[in-house]
Amino acid sequence: MNVLDLIRLRAKENSKPGARTDPHRLALAVEGGGSRGAYSSGMVAELERRGLTEVFDDVYGSSMGAINVIWLLAGQAEHGVSFFWHPAVMPNVIRPGALLRGKPAVDLRFLTDRVYERWAGLDFGAVLANPIGLHPIATDAATGEVLDIGEFVHDAATVKLAMRGSSGLPLLTGPLVDLGGHRLLDGGLAEAIPYRTALRDGATHVLVLRTRRADEPVKRPSRIEDLAVTAFLRRTAPAAVASWRSRTERRAGDDERLTAASGERLQQILVPPGSPDVSRLETDGGLIRRAVERGASAVAEALESAAG
Repeated sequence: MNVLDLIRLRAKENSKPGARTDPHRLALAVEGGGSRGAYSSGMVAELERRGLTEVFDDVYGSSMGAINVIWLLAGQAEHGVSFFWHPAVMPNVIRPGALLRGKPAVDLRFLTDRVYERWAGLDFGAVLANPIGLHPIATDAATGEVLDIGEFVHDAATVKLAMRGSSGLPLLTGPLVDLGGHRLLDGGLAEAIPYRTALRDGATHVLVLRTRRADEPVKRPSRIEDLAVTAFLRRTAPAAVASWRSRTERRAGDDERLTAASGERLQQILVPPGSPDVSRLETDGGLIRRAVERGASAVAEALESAAG
């Protein structure tokens, strides 16, 4: 049985986590990418609209992907994504000029505390009570390795720390987050597309939601970005330098594996060629909204094609 067939079967049977009639373990793995996460936000919202949240046994997310799966477990993915294009949100979250004043260029505390908690009313209790396993992925600053921080999430405060820790872009988001005795960096350093951790954990099937277009190759960081991030990591998390330097090759390897294996055990959904070009630090609400809509339609087309 392939991934989409399993999703369709569980939806038809109204299968619930912890009470399955099949022997499989189905995981959702969501890629991040800063503002590019608008694509996977739309994808997650479409899954929620179709009543498919409960077909998954575990959800994995890296960086913005971790934020997206938390909204999914709250049962508020469609509501949460609408704040992406609110005029008071992105320009106050992403402020590159703030670096010149010694402040974070990406203000994740404003995002989690002001936008998500106060304005959007994220239901932390629903996240914590959900029987679906939550696995936010971060990079352990002490080792440079993948770290699943789900086991450290037990209240509203640690949900917010997990969001910020998984999304802690080097240089851009300020001091490293501490959670569960670990200092955290962005999950994208060690595992941008967290399907490998899902497979290691015993998932038999993984639906992978991507934030890159189908026609978009992996790009190396610019020389300036490479030098700046390398210098930052050498000062704050030397063990993570190797993960940063091997990131491009690992992402290319992920693309090859997911393309070759897509179907039976792994199924990726990418946005189609011609979709908007969204940068990691995009603040244009109109562009972000189009990306959200394109992500939603990509999931809809994949599910309907499989059903047909």
